[in-house]
Amino acid sequence: MIQVRNLLPKLIEVFTKNWKVKLGSLLIASIFYVNLQNSKILIKTVNIPIEYPKLENGMYYSKNPEKSYPVRVEGLREVVNYYSQFMKAVVDPLDLKPGSNDVAIKRITGVPNGIKVTKLKSSIPIEIEGTATKQVILEATFEGDLPSNFEKVSFLVRPNRVNISGRQSDVEKLNKIVLPPISLQDQNESFVRKIRLPDLPKGTFIVGGVKEATVSVTITSLASKTGEQTITGIPVVCIDTNQYLEPELSEEQVSVKIFTRTPIKSSAIINGIQATVPCNNSYDLLRKKIIPSDQPVVTKIRVSRSRDLKNIEILQVIPDKVTVTYKVKNSSIQPSDDEEDNSNSDEVDPNDTPPPPPEGYKEEGKPN
Repeated sequence: MIQVRNLLPKLIEVFTKNWKVKLGSLLIASIFYVNLQNSKILIKTVNIPIEYPKLENGMYYSKNPEKSYPVRVEGLREVVNYYSQFMKAVVDPLDLKPGSNDVAIKRITGVPNGIKVTKLKSSIPIEIEGTATKQVILEATFEGDLPSNFEKVSFLVRPNRVNISGRQSDVEKLNKIVLPPISLQDQNESFVRKIRLPDLPKGTFIVGGVKEATVSVTITSLASKTGEQTITGIPVVCIDTNQYLEPELSEEQVSVKIFTRTPIKSSAIINGIQATVPCNNSYDLLRKKIIPSDQPVVTKIRVSRSRDLKNIEILQVIPDKVTVTYKVKNSSIQPSDDEEDNSNSDEVDPNDTPPPPPEGYKEEGKPN
């Protein structure tokens, strides 16, 4: 006990002797220690890649979405530098809907224990668009020259329209499909060509798998003739077509046998004769049915001629009848308010109301 009492003053002397120097040394050592520990901690801002879900049900990312997402990463230097390259910001598919979306990142993958990650952006903009379907025309093009005494009077493309489908923004840009050019070089008679349809932009396709079109070209001589002639390549035109229906004809062109005492060019006859069929079935939007029936209809071809052809005699139309088949243009059409209000009106059989002949034409068998 006496030894402890003697030791205590010596200890106090040791601690108090040059105490300022010792305190300064302790402070310096503490600073060095803190700096040493801080040198192992790293805080940095990194842009990590964004992982987008695969869209289904005909949905697409309409614009190039953002590829990276800014975060602040804090932790041991070695751990931060290594694991930050594996981090990803994940977009939740439940947050996506058609149109404009501001999506918050809810999950970041690849973050190990001991690493603190702070999001530096509240949300990212994402544009989502759906699939669109559209009907476009097929446009024929020609190249080369016919012989000097011949001319191209008309041509017919079948099918002349196709339905395309794909990403909405891509479909909206397409209004027609231009076919590869058809050569007219040294052609001196009418001909038919099968033309393969060109490739569409990536992600856009033709509905129904249509791969080619048939182009019928009518070529006639410039020479004027008299007597009996058979004129081919006269197109058959549907009139009074309902806006919701798309009629298909069993014959798209007819031939007409004529007799003339005055010289006349074949092209003048083709341009002056019109072959028409009434395609006046209608469509009931509420009941979603074709009126009076969706069955094919055999219809007589009506041939009219312009006043300039009053001196020719039409002997025969070949064929004189066609079969008209109707299909609905778009199964998703909706009735307008006016159409709903008139839904109770009496149905009229279109066969009882023949269309009037075009102005300037005379129907065969009737006086001018």
